[in-house]
Amino acid sequence: MKNVFYCLIAVMCLLVTGCAQTHYAWNGYDQKLYNHYRSPDGGDKFSAELKEIIADNETSGRVPPGIFAEYGYTLYEKGQFSEAIEYFKKEQAKWPESNVLMTKMISNSQQRLKQNENKKIEATSALEKLKVTL
Repeated sequence: MKNVFYCLIAVMCLLVTGCAQTHYAWNGYDQKLYNHYRSPDGGDKFSAELKEIIADNETSGRVPPGIFAEYGYTLYEKGQFSEAIEYFKKEQAKWPESNVLMTKMISNSQQRLKQNENKKIEATSALEKLKVTL
């Protein structure tokens, strides 16, 4: 009876230890996110930290869920829409359950990219008209 009890304890310890292992290297993401929310003016630092997490884990294919999307969103906020689309697509490919949200983020980024291109075209044509009148 004691042997069964000790075996049961050993199996329980193994199960608990196995469940405690993580499959992804988060590289202190939770603390970095907290710091970013506490002081949002450090967006460039947070963006660089996300890029570092991606660089450290992308070769092994173990980028944690949401990191590509979070980094893509920091690029979106900076107005780097084509780069943001790239990272939203990476998140979508790596984590299919994010498909609906990433599709929407890609669509929004494409619309903003198109708006910026239209503004550049309008500014260029206005400048050319101004040169012609001078």
